[in-house]
Amino acid sequence: MEQTSTRRERKSASPATSEKPALRHNKLDDNVGYQLRWAYVAVRRHFEDAMARLDLTQKQTGVLWLIDANPAVSQIALANELGMDRASMMAIVDRLEERGLIVRKRSAEDGRRQELYVTAKGRKVLAQAKTAIHEHEKWMSSKFNKAELAAFMEGLRRFTR
Repeated sequence: MEQTSTRRERKSASPATSEKPALRHNKLDDNVGYQLRWAYVAVRRHFEDAMARLDLTQKQTGVLWLIDANPAVSQIALANELGMDRASMMAIVDRLEERGLIVRKRSAEDGRRQELYVTAKGRKVLAQAKTAIHEHEKWMSSKFNKAELAAFMEGLRRFTR
């Protein structure tokens, strides 16, 4: 359900323009999945803006963060943890390695296993990313009061259980 351009057109359309009027939604706005989709779009855009200067995607940031928290982790373990296929994980790891943010090392215990480590440059970028993420989290949290945020977080956790 790719509605990004429709929503943007709806927000920017005015009677003085030659754009078509906004589409009728016939209660689609009352659909939980539809609202989750739009919330995701807003959150993703804000995250991308926050991370633009670091040239990191959401997935790259998460992988870098997990490698830092789990030195010697394997690509397979990361892929499993994040629910990704091995090829997609390899592409992310390749990109992080090309940028000098992580290194691969052959395991001393199992020569077939590649262990992943964050480099000094990677730790520096990750520290900047964590600062940006903190600001991003503040932006998201500011949409709720404390009780609403707690209830919202509990509701989101129900989807991941």
